[in-house]
Amino acid sequence: MWTPLMRDFIQQHLDDDTAALLMAARKYPGIDVPFAVEQIEARRRLKNKLPEWCGNAELIMGGRVPAEQCSSEVTARYKRSIVGGRSLCDMTGGMGVDFWYMCEGMERAIYTERDGTLLEAARHNFGVLRDGRHPEVEVRRGDGQVLPVPSVDVIYLDPARRAGDGSRVYAMEDCEPNIVGWQEELLRHARTVLVKLSPMVDLTDVVRKLRGVTEVHVVAVRNECKEVLVRMERSQAPSRSPKGQAHGLGGSLPAGCVQVHGVDFLASSVLRYAAKFPDEMDVLVTECGVGRYLYEPDVTLMKAQVFGSLCHRFPVRQLDFGTHLMTSDERVPDFPGRIFEVEETMPFSSKLLKRLGRDLPRANIATRNFILSADELRRRTGVRDGGDLYLFGVKVKDFGELLLKCRKISVSLHP
Repeated sequence: MWTPLMRDFIQQHLDDDTAALLMAARKYPGIDVPFAVEQIEARRRLKNKLPEWCGNAELIMGGRVPAEQCSSEVTARYKRSIVGGRSLCDMTGGMGVDFWYMCEGMERAIYTERDGTLLEAARHNFGVLRDGRHPEVEVRRGDGQVLPVPSVDVIYLDPARRAGDGSRVYAMEDCEPNIVGWQEELLRHARTVLVKLSPMVDLTDVVRKLRGVTEVHVVAVRNECKEVLVRMERSQAPSRSPKGQAHGLGGSLPAGCVQVHGVDFLASSVLRYAAKFPDEMDVLVTECGVGRYLYEPDVTLMKAQVFGSLCHRFPVRQLDFGTHLMTSDERVPDFPGRIFEVEETMPFSSKLLKRLGRDLPRANIATRNFILSADELRRRTGVRDGGDLYLFGVKVKDFGELLLKCRKISVSLHP
């Protein structure tokens, strides 16, 4: 199906109306127009996510679901930076994006995929992309749970997060393959197992159920959390008791031994932060109201729940338990997240709601541990979304529910 004629047709019609192309399929004999349209739409979806691949006319893109679930170039390269070794096996190959970037510089690379069409597309792409930095790829067709597990330095998995009815799932046991049930065999065959999980996964649940967890990486692109990476090490997997139960924190390392990394690839810089998980430090909560400055931790740090670490590492205090916003009287320029200057602090009341839409016609609204959701607050005040001002609905210790009118100063970076 993939011919020079097909390749050129796709390139010539990249900006065309795909519905019109399908209607006019008879005008293009020798072209499988539905397949061409699928390729065109996939390239449009992946243009920003995979610019290097989409810029290569010879590559075949996967279908809608593989394109939706595949990693971006920047997150795939990040995975390569956190694993070592000389051999890699990807047990859930998909489009092969993670696999291709992760095997750079290795001596052996094994790609596994059960979908024949996806596998052949990946095989073609590996041949097009191959250069002196990548090994010759071993391609295996079949279910990774049925095929023999090879002995390699690194095993990588990206479990499918869709149920049989097409709905999204997030719990590890509901994904396919079930990494919780398969982890013992994987750790017998690899020194390192790296698993990509949904941003919605519960980190406490992950550390409790997986063995040998040494690192958790929360990865975001432009302040949008994309994935959670869990690194498991065979050397750190605890021994089994006579009853078959692992010692330690839910079968993994003792509390505080798991390193959690937050990394956010922003437009022109990278925000990085590291702390221990679980974050056991006491959270400093203000008893003197809202200071002049308000701080919203980066989305990766919100996910990692490192609020105690932030309050101890920076001269800030949390507004209240569960609010997860920090404040200070003096500006902390290197706080890892968004920084706002508080222009007005308003006690929440029905009377305030009635006049706020008149006094503040436009603002970006968010709520944290507040009596109303952001949508409800916007609806009841009549404040339109957008503009330069920010309105936070928050709960503050000893002060109750407050509305904070703020102006954003910057997004800070912390090495």
